Amino acid sequence: MGNRREATSVVTSTLTGLIDDNFNENEENISGSDVSGSDVSGSDNDASERVNLDGLNMDGIEVDELCDSDDSGRLDSAHGSDSDGQNWPEFNLENDMSNPKLKVGMLFKSKDSLKEAAKQYGRLNSYFIKFPKNDLKRLKAVCSEKCSWFIWASKLNPNDPTDQTWQIRSSNPNHTCSKVYKNRNVTSAWIGEHYKEKFIADPDYSLKSLQQDVKRDFCCLVSLTKCRRAKLRAVELIEGAHKAQYEKIYEYLLEACKDGYRAGCRRIVGLDGCFLKGYYGGYLLAAVGVDANNGIYPLAYAAVESENQASWLWFLELLAIDLEIVSSYQICFMSDKQKGLVEAIYMLFPNIETRHCVRHLHANFKKAGFRTKELKDLLWKAARVSTTREFDDAMDELRKTNQHAYDWLKEKNPTHWSRSHFSIRSHSDMLVNNISESFNKMILEARGKPILTMIETIRTKIMLLIVKKKEEAEKWKGMLCPKIKKKVDLNIKDSLRCVPSHAGGDKYQVECGPGSQHVVDLVENSCSCRNWDLTGIPCMHALAVIHLKEEFPETYVQTWYTKQTQLQIYSNFVSPVRGPKQWAPLSNMLPILPPPLRRPPGRPTKVRRKEPDEPQTTERLSKRGVEIRCSKCKIVGHNRRSCKGEVGQNIPVKRHKVGVPTQQQATPNQQEGTSTQQASLTQLSIAPTHQQAALRQKLPFKRKPTSVRWMPSTQESSMTDH
Repeated sequence: MGNRREATSVVTSTLTGLIDDNFNENEENISGSDVSGSDVSGSDNDASERVNLDGLNMDGIEVDELCDSDDSGRLDSAHGSDSDGQNWPEFNLENDMSNPKLKVGMLFKSKDSLKEAAKQYGRLNSYFIKFPKNDLKRLKAVCSEKCSWFIWASKLNPNDPTDQTWQIRSSNPNHTCSKVYKNRNVTSAWIGEHYKEKFIADPDYSLKSLQQDVKRDFCCLVSLTKCRRAKLRAVELIEGAHKAQYEKIYEYLLEACKDGYRAGCRRIVGLDGCFLKGYYGGYLLAAVGVDANNGIYPLAYAAVESENQASWLWFLELLAIDLEIVSSYQICFMSDKQKGLVEAIYMLFPNIETRHCVRHLHANFKKAGFRTKELKDLLWKAARVSTTREFDDAMDELRKTNQHAYDWLKEKNPTHWSRSHFSIRSHSDMLVNNISESFNKMILEARGKPILTMIETIRTKIMLLIVKKKEEAEKWKGMLCPKIKKKVDLNIKDSLRCVPSHAGGDKYQVECGPGSQHVVDLVENSCSCRNWDLTGIPCMHALAVIHLKEEFPETYVQTWYTKQTQLQIYSNFVSPVRGPKQWAPLSNMLPILPPPLRRPPGRPTKVRRKEPDEPQTTERLSKRGVEIRCSKCKIVGHNRRSCKGEVGQNIPVKRHKVGVPTQQQATPNQQEGTSTQQASLTQLSIAPTHQQAALRQKLPFKRKPTSVRWMPSTQESSMTDH
């Protein structure tokens, strides 16, 4: 037992001495580095497991220098464990860029990262860092000319072209210059990248706010022009470059909302095109349907280079395939008569019903010179009537009022703009293309973004719209949609003044006053006023008969307007899409190039040109054509702020050169004056009157004498001056 104890103590003391010797040899190197290695002594881990180390002396080893299992993700280790060279500090772009410490011996993965770290140091400390020496193997960073601060760096392995590691060889960290407040290291590209998150959180982040934030965070003064370029850079980083997004269009595939159209949308589609506000411009063509509650239901949209016949022809061909339009009698198109649209429609669908927006028709009516409200009311009256007899009466009234307006409107085919000539297949009496205008307003924000971001934004809006309307429809009470129920209630109120009479079978005669008499057929869901036939909603004449039979009006409303139809339409959801970074690249297709850049001179337009009859966005009325009269001198042509005369009198004399007689204009008060007043006017060129002297004292500045005098252009005064 005694020999065994002696052998154990000898082994323990020998091992302790070996560890202490190795630790003392490497103590200088370890103290300057971050030790996270697992074996400080350089011994084998297996040996330490076999030997009992309970008697080791650990007093000389710091706690931070020991192995920590939580730091297993770190790659650096203490010198002396597994490496033969010195352990230099490494610069981490993600962690160290917030406050870079540029030390001698620090390693950088590339020269660009070293330069960016030096620039970031200058931005944070208000110094302008420049690089007078910058080649493939050496780099020198300095401050101002009289400053002693510098950094010398070079490649770690100059002879190895695959190794791009750079190292700081020498430096002087002390500055002998003053700080700068217009730092050229604070570029627009860097500002846009640094404040990118703020633009994500607040798309309306203003340039003034950006300018103030840069001043507060970095003590740097930047111009609004630089802030504007920084915002463009930030938007490009967020949304992607305009040109790069064209290359990914093949990877973006989205099925149209055709299932919802087939489920219950009425057979009327609004067509419209709007211009895009992005870098390459272009137009967005859209087809919009109508749901059971008279709301918009987007069907398809496409970005094209320009709005012409070829673009519309291509768009309508794809739309006909998606909506399965086989016959021209299956659908009705509502449009604003865009460029090439009417021609493209009749090329594909020769016998289709097309309607033109009456609001745009009235805009052309005004351009032709017919601007009075009386003519406007007569045009809309002819458009709203539902029978041909009422239409003829409205046109005859227009002819009696203005023959030229009648001749202009007579040339327009009433099948495109008057309810009296609409067919009953589409179950709609719409006169204006509001469904397309509403869709354009919904995508207004997206039209200025790059193409892929724009399409994705529109897709997201449609996805949210379908979910929202589905949830709203589930909460409705009753059989009909709310807007349709409101129309039925209004017709019920009007039907109280109608007197129905049974004419035998399913036909009834309804009287609504002298000369107003209609025929209602409950089996055919028809009325001689054609309102029930056009919409599928019982008119007031039909409701009078329904009440006579003591039946429910909801049972006579077409199924296009029921709650069940609305739920069927919005049961087809738009599937969510993964981000572009997760899209699989398509290698078998050539990338799509952006359209040719056509940028007209001047600032790019962001707002469309409004028609003369459209209301302006401002809340104040225009003063165009209003006569401005001065409240001080009572003369027309200026206001009180620009008045140069006394109260109740203003002498509008003009400035002339001496010796050049001209015709002097006088006010009505001067025309009634005598020769004595003209003589006093002659003295104006010599000495100022008391009124002028008093007026001169009120002026905020004093007039300097010039060679030009205030004088009436009379022959006598000209001779006196000469």
